[in-house]
Order: sequence, then structure tokens, then C-alpha cells
Amino acid sequence: MLTHELKVERFYSSGVNAFHDYHGGYLSYGYWKKNGINYVEAAEDLLDLLCSKLNLDNDSYLLDIGCGMGAQNVYIFNKYKPKKINAIDATRIHVDFSRTRASKAGLDKDDVSFYHGSALSMPFPDNHFTHALSVEAPEHFDTREKFFYELFRVLKKGGVVAISDYSLNRKPKNLIEKMLVRLVAWLWQVPKANLYGNIEYKEKMEKAGFTNVTIENIGRDVIPGYYFEHQQPKSRKEIRKIRGFWAGIVGGYIIDRLIYQVFLSGLCEYIIVRAEKP
Repeated sequence: MLTHELKVERFYSSGVNAFHDYHGGYLSYGYWKKNGINYVEAAEDLLDLLCSKLNLDNDSYLLDIGCGMGAQNVYIFNKYKPKKINAIDATRIHVDFSRTRASKAGLDKDDVSFYHGSALSMPFPDNHFTHALSVEAPEHFDTREKFFYELFRVLKKGGVVAISDYSLNRKPKNLIEKMLVRLVAWLWQVPKANLYGNIEYKEKMEKAGFTNVTIENIGRDVIPGYYFEHQQPKSRKEIRKIRGFWAGIVGGYIIDRLIYQVFLSGLCEYIIVRAEKP
């Protein structure tokens, strides 16, 4: 039987050989606060929003958990000039492409290093990083709460983390809503244990040891913009070509449509989280 992490890896590996340069290599939902921007601009605006929570400088040692195909690491290193970035992802082919992308951008292992591994058991010492970042990855971890403890372990005292994630904005009112949430979670490889709201999210982070935990709802500037961008005929055609017909239908249409629907119904929210290790 496949472990949960292998299921996640298989989900994100689908069509990735053709995908890695599509949309600049970014995989996030992006931040569509500005009018008239394209997908790459929205993805980088999301990174800017997260980095504004971190206050990176030349002494920053940044950990990126769930780095995707490395585009965000190249962008952050070039714009914010941290001392070093270590990035980890559960999908091996993502790591391979990340290393190639960084090398093509003129970055070496002293700048950015990529690791294939689990966010629940990271190959880094205790009290190692000054900052941590995770873009739309913790919802997949089995469980997110275990990840909080592991994240706390590898951060230095005074370390700061910024996360973009999804939360359950309210409990389902009826069987149909409950089935809708469960369907999205099943298709998108989100463990049932991760289906909770902002209050519980904050409590779990504090239980793991974090302080000054703040959570902002920004779904209206994220989910609709991503949805309508990817429902354009050109985008849907490209996704089907990359992932194959059926994977493109499931990943490029059905999941996107369901997430948009649970957002419109008030069930789902997109959140920005900031916390500190005291």
C-alpha cells in the first residue's frame, strides 16, 4: 500500500517533465491583488507578500519546505539576497528540476541546496535556520500538526516562519457540504486530520511552541484569480497537453472547480500565517 507521501509525490509527478517551464515553473495559486497581471506576476507577488512577513536580509538562513520546481528559490535568492537557502520537497523529480533551474540561473550549492525528503523528518540539525517558508504545502502533510513540531525543532531561537495554506472557514452545514469537503481532500491528497479552521490552526502552532502567531484570510485575492486564469481555454488545453487528458481533466479542471466552489460557499479559506520561535 502506498504511503501518504508517495501518493502526494505521484500526484505532483504527473506530467511534470513537460510542466517544469510552464508558468515559469511556479505551482502556487498566486496573489491577484493587482489588476491586469499575469500568472507569473501573481506567483511572485505571493512570494513578495510572504517575504514581507519574514524580513529577510543578508544574514538570513532560509528553509523552504515544499519548494516545488525551484522557481521560488531562484526568485527569492536573487531579490532578497539571503545568506543561504535550503529547500526540501517530497517529489523527487521536483528536486531534480530545481537543481537544474538553480544551476541555469547561476546559483550553486553555496547559494541554494535542494533535498528530497519528508517535512515530518527533515535532514537538518536542531536550531539551524533563522527563517522558514512554506507555500501551499502544509495541507498535504500527514499531519500538519506533526510538521509544526518538526519546523519548531529546526528553527533557531527568534526564528520566523511564513506559510501560505488553506483552512476550513466553517464546518459543513449538511451532508452535501461534508461530502464536498471530503471529495476535495481525497482528490487533492489532504489528510482528514488537516481539515480545521484558523482558531485550531493557531492553537496547534502554539502547542508546538510558536508564539506571536497571526493568520490572515486572503482568499478573495487568491482563489478566484487562479481559477479564472486556469479556466481559460488556452490554459486548459495546455494543462491537458502537459499532464495527459484524464490527469488534465482531474487536476486542471475538476479540483480547481471544486476548490473554487468550496471557497464561494464559505467553507474554504486561503491564509497567510506568520509565527516566531521564542
